[in-house]
Amino acid sequence: MEKIKKLIKKNWDEIGIAAALGHFSMTGTKIDYDQYGYVIEALKRSRKDLHDADLEELRAYVQSLDESQIPGLVSNIKGIAHEVYFVEAENTDGDEVKAYLFEDTNHKGYDVVLYDEEGNYTYLQLKATDSPSYVHEAVQEIGRENIVVTEELAEKMDLPSSGISNAQLEYDVETVVNRLLEDRHLWEYVPTLSTWSIALIAASLTKRYIKGELPRKQYIQYMTVYCGAKLSKILIIIAAMSIPGVNVITGALLFLKTVYNFRNTFNA
Repeated sequence: MEKIKKLIKKNWDEIGIAAALGHFSMTGTKIDYDQYGYVIEALKRSRKDLHDADLEELRAYVQSLDESQIPGLVSNIKGIAHEVYFVEAENTDGDEVKAYLFEDTNHKGYDVVLYDEEGNYTYLQLKATDSPSYVHEAVQEIGRENIVVTEELAEKMDLPSSGISNAQLEYDVETVVNRLLEDRHLWEYVPTLSTWSIALIAASLTKRYIKGELPRKQYIQYMTVYCGAKLSKILIIIAAMSIPGVNVITGALLFLKTVYNFRNTFNA
């Protein structure tokens, strides 16, 4: 137990930073693809220059928009996400009917094509709305058999359902956009990491001061120097961990240092 306490005390900064990294990767700006992947795909389809974008590029795009543009983005993504959701559901339901989206998100008249092994094709227009009047207009133009709506209107208007509610679509799209708008960094963990590290030093020095092992002047000097050095160390490590490429090397060095100290502590 004493060796474990010694190991933790000696590697507190490294352990704290590792914990911060773990928490950041799990809760920082993570998006669950199992739940929101169809929304991410919709965002990629919303612009040709985003088709091959990764999450960070999508984040940069969303954050480049003015606040006044966000509602329009949400509305646009919602319609495309509805189509992506429907196609994914249709292609994984186990029947012989398959679906695909037109490459152009503004394809005239229809959004989705259904086809079977016999070569039968059905063209559909999807509506992600809770407004019956908006759907009535589409029904008059292309017929009821070619309209698919969200769950709320499917029940009210006796139309085929896409399998997802308008409320759920809005929630999922807004959740993804809000997470992409978040600008979280490892720097947020600096106050907590610094407080704990400095608290350990202060406790140790104060204990020695109370016992009379340190005169007051030296006690103040040590507190200033050691606490400042500890804060500088944490800032340097966090800065290195925030730089792409350098963060990999920094993480590896922190890991190797901890392993080395672990081995030395338990071999002593």
